[in-house]
Amino acid sequence: MTSSDPGATVKIGLPNVDADSAVSRHLRVLHDGGDTGTDGPAARPDPALPPITWLLTEASSHTSTRTLIRDLSALLSDRGLPLTRVTCFVRTLHPQTSGSSVVWLRDRPDPRSLRILRGMEDTPAFQASPMPLIFEGAAAIRRRLDLPEQELDFPVLADLRDMGITDYVAMPLAFSDGMINFMTWATDRAGGFSTEELTVLWDLLPALALRIEVIEQRDLTRQLLEVYLGRQTGRRVLAGAIARGETAAMRAAVWYSDIKDFTVLSDKLPRQEIIDLLNSYFEAAVQAVEERGGEILKFLGDGMLAIFPAEGPDDRLADRAACAAAIGAARDTVLLVRALNRRRLKQDKPVVDFGIALHIGEVGYGNIGGLERLDFTVIGPAVNLASRIEGLTRNLGVRVLASAEFASAADETLTAMGRHPVKGLERPVAVFAPSDLL
Repeated sequence: MTSSDPGATVKIGLPNVDADSAVSRHLRVLHDGGDTGTDGPAARPDPALPPITWLLTEASSHTSTRTLIRDLSALLSDRGLPLTRVTCFVRTLHPQTSGSSVVWLRDRPDPRSLRILRGMEDTPAFQASPMPLIFEGAAAIRRRLDLPEQELDFPVLADLRDMGITDYVAMPLAFSDGMINFMTWATDRAGGFSTEELTVLWDLLPALALRIEVIEQRDLTRQLLEVYLGRQTGRRVLAGAIARGETAAMRAAVWYSDIKDFTVLSDKLPRQEIIDLLNSYFEAAVQAVEERGGEILKFLGDGMLAIFPAEGPDDRLADRAACAAAIGAARDTVLLVRALNRRRLKQDKPVVDFGIALHIGEVGYGNIGGLERLDFTVIGPAVNLASRIEGLTRNLGVRVLASAEFASAADETLTAMGRHPVKGLERPVAVFAPSDLL
């Protein structure tokens, strides 16, 4: 969800901007926060515990930076620190994301969590913020906003002063690999932070960095597995399904698609234009599949393999639901690529044509490969048949074809397109198409 709160950028250390600005386009709200939170009321840490002791002991139960910052801020407040606002920004190694931010407010103790998309660092607002200085090695940045002579050398400071903040401090949060992240602490108390209070905050940074690094590395592993393997497959790997040859039988609707005449396009277009075309097409197809509950298993050049698991106690109903999701995703892909092609025509670029094959059957789902390189995928005759049927979309001049098994299980009548020979099978196979896509 794109942030629609103009103040969201102030809360992560950037100046206040309109919701449709370049900055807001690089923000995604993961958890909007509030008074209590969706994960239930939290048991506040014992204020008798020194913050460093808490970070090294009880805080080990935390599995998210958001809840860690929530409880740490509560502990510090209960021990008398006059915190009004706390932010934590952590950089990450991710293909779409440059980092994440957690924002705690005294009057909103369930913190907001934001994802920062790549490109944010190139915006003028980011460059004019304290962040680059911290990332480049500044020991700390402090601005006393209650002093008239204080220079407001970062645009965000004027916004913070308008919010009543009297003292703003940014501190580096260093991970073991040398990556610099940062914390900010702000108060609205007259006179700002005392030297003793700043010492408390500074001294807890090593323990805080250690705890956050463990959490973020675990979360990054999960995110990368989901990005490169898919949500369900990533979870299976994290759950321990990692042995070579370990497979499970499952029933699923199988999707196989690719771009028509891709070899011709590859010969005609520059490499970057081909990459842009592939990314635009896959963005549409992936969106359609995932929104219908499908799992993208792999990209094969210009091709894509996905499954829609048929799950449930009633096999017939499970098959019907899986087929409905798959054919719905195919229709969505047609609509999304149609809109994509309209944009490409306006830009005088070649359009994208594609074929999708749908089949349902038993597949083997698991790890295959060499000793040092494995692939988590599906195998079996059902996958092979789907890939063969996709090749018929060119000859028949259609975008979506389904097998007889899929047509029989689907909860709608598909149009028969005849029986046709396919590579690897002795007998011709019957194929069907949605009438509205002919």
